Amino acid sequence: MFSLDHPEILTHLGKLIYGFQPVQFPDGRYCLIIKAGKEFILTARLNEGFKIYLVPDMATPGRSLGFMTAFFDDADEPLVLFTPLYSADDMLRDLAGALSQDSFDLYFFDEHDRELMGTRAAVRDVARFRSAMAETRFPTLDMDDLAATYEAMGGWFGLRDADDDDQAFAVELGNRLYADDMMIIDARDEAYDFQGSDGLVMVTSLERDEPGAFQERDIVALLRRAFPGEAVFLNPMREDSGKELTDVLVVTDDVVLLVQAKDSPNTEASLRRSIDRKRAVIRSHIDKGAKQLRGALTYVLERDSIVLRTPNGPRTIEVADRAVVGLVVVREMFDDDYKACSAPVLEVAVTCEQPCLLLDYAALHLMALRLPSPARLINGLYQMFAVAMEHGEFPKPRFSGAPQEEKPVP
Repeated sequence: MFSLDHPEILTHLGKLIYGFQPVQFPDGRYCLIIKAGKEFILTARLNEGFKIYLVPDMATPGRSLGFMTAFFDDADEPLVLFTPLYSADDMLRDLAGALSQDSFDLYFFDEHDRELMGTRAAVRDVARFRSAMAETRFPTLDMDDLAATYEAMGGWFGLRDADDDDQAFAVELGNRLYADDMMIIDARDEAYDFQGSDGLVMVTSLERDEPGAFQERDIVALLRRAFPGEAVFLNPMREDSGKELTDVLVVTDDVVLLVQAKDSPNTEASLRRSIDRKRAVIRSHIDKGAKQLRGALTYVLERDSIVLRTPNGPRTIEVADRAVVGLVVVREMFDDDYKACSAPVLEVAVTCEQPCLLLDYAALHLMALRLPSPARLINGLYQMFAVAMEHGEFPKPRFSGAPQEEKPVP
């Protein structure tokens, strides 16, 4: 496995949100890493490949804005990665170099930098790809234009036609570098450094028939980027009833954050659902998560303190002087469905008179990566809530520039 042979790559990958990471070896050869969500990786495995679109700059003939990489879980609305590319940039040189090889080693990592698949791969019509890259110009990097570039790329992709699909470059997966059906057991101390871990083994697999426990522990790992382990509780149980208060609880000196998590199985059957079915499932998950969040918020707000069951006996947590925030996390949301998805969570916010937010897993990953401290992450959630109350729907978080360096959370 690449991560075992070259563990030094993990520090660099930890700063990457999603996308490509070419790696060049001393002999000049390249391998390629793709960091993506588990749904992207399983789709690539099931389809034995994916497609790369060279997105034209509609305002400047002969120029491209970069790559849109599509993983076709659905024929019309696939999962996509955006890769803006710029002239005289190392990424353009190295990515073109990797994909222009007759074949190359390709590795897939998830949001937690866990290596989940390795395979030989090749661009089907590599000669045409080489010609296209040699003949295409790219813009000069301007960070002020980045948001407009993403919008232009997404707009073009949404209006693509059959000819555009035919001109896309198919990347085909070949022989595996190791078995697909593997499980990762994380025995590092940090995998258990939170309340409620109870020594349970941290296990990860790409295919997930029962997603709940996997997702909840992954959410804990995301929140641990910002919060110390002692502040984060997995599946906290109420002492009075023995019932679960919420999926994940975070308690700082200033804030109580209640998190309800909803996910779908990561299986072929789930990925092959129609878009309409996926929308219906997501809305159902949000409705259920919002109701559960309302119950948890009501319980906390009616008390000056809550008492949780722990292996060491009851633990009392004072909540009267802390702000209370609710959060529902779902697998994904579609760009044109945010308003409908936002409504149940905003209704809870109004009813309980507390900030409540809705994020998909990718958005939480992004925020925890770019806002890795308690104050910054909570302030980011407050800002998103203010926008949602003003516009009636939650925004999609976006960041530009390199992440600021932060000291690791203890």
